[in-house]
Amino acid sequence: AVVSTQSTGEYENLKTQKKKLEGQLQQLKRDLDSSQVKKRDLEDCLQIRKFEQEMQSIKEDITSAESRLKDLAGARTEASKLKAELEKKGETRAGQEGRNRGFTDQVNGLQRELKSDLFRDAGTTYHHQSIKCHVGQQTASDLEMYILAYERAIMRFHSDKMQEINKTLRELWVDIYRGGDIDFIEIRTDDDAAESIGRRKTCNYRVAMNKGGVFIDMRQHCSAGQRVLAALLIRLALAETFCNNCGVITLDEPTTNLDRDNIESLATALGQFIKSRSNTGHFQLIIITHDEDFVELLGRSAAIDHFYKVAKGPDFCSNIVKKMIVEQ
Repeated sequence: AVVSTQSTGEYENLKTQKKKLEGQLQQLKRDLDSSQVKKRDLEDCLQIRKFEQEMQSIKEDITSAESRLKDLAGARTEASKLKAELEKKGETRAGQEGRNRGFTDQVNGLQRELKSDLFRDAGTTYHHQSIKCHVGQQTASDLEMYILAYERAIMRFHSDKMQEINKTLRELWVDIYRGGDIDFIEIRTDDDAAESIGRRKTCNYRVAMNKGGVFIDMRQHCSAGQRVLAALLIRLALAETFCNNCGVITLDEPTTNLDRDNIESLATALGQFIKSRSNTGHFQLIIITHDEDFVELLGRSAAIDHFYKVAKGPDFCSNIVKKMIVEQ
């Protein structure tokens, strides 16, 4: 009975150990299955990475191939362009060669023509004509310089004479004019600024009156008598400046529109003018006037002793009668 009890206890222990070992065995089987799954997962990951690396390498190879294809296409296009340009250059060269052959034939023909009797002395003739052309050009250049110098001399002469005329005109106005509204008069010029060969310099003349240092154009600013007196004095000033060798001065109705004071002053100035020119021996002053008082004033100045009177006679014909001043 004791042995049986012990055997039963051992059996239970062994049975318990068996269950425990079976549980461990099951756990080990589960662990083994889980490890195999992980192993397969890891192998799959490694395989995937390998495939990705291979795919990346293939993509790079494809990109490189596409780039080489593009370069090849560009090279083919450039080669086509160069070929077309080469063909064009060849055509141009052929055309140039053809023209050069034509020019060569033309030169040869001209050389043969130059050796003919007609053109044998062409070089000498050209040399002589070239010398004539050069001399002609130099002569024309010298003439242009001389013309310019001449025109400048004329303008200097004009300036000097204008100063003389205005000086005489001022003196005559101061001596003759009795009004107080004009100090003196002067001929002023508005010069044309352009001066060149082949185009003469022109001047626009105008008569200006001065009062208190201010010049005003006489045109439309003076009376009729002042205009007449200015015209007479300008003529006298011109005669004094340019007519030293001219023995005749003519005045037609010089007293028109002049008042009594200015008439007397004009007569006095003419008397002085006559006296200053009387020693030349060939001076003659002709005055045409209807103003007998003016003639009497000239006689008082002792500048003249007679005059000629034109009047109609009984037969209605004009008669010229010489009258002495003392007869008036």
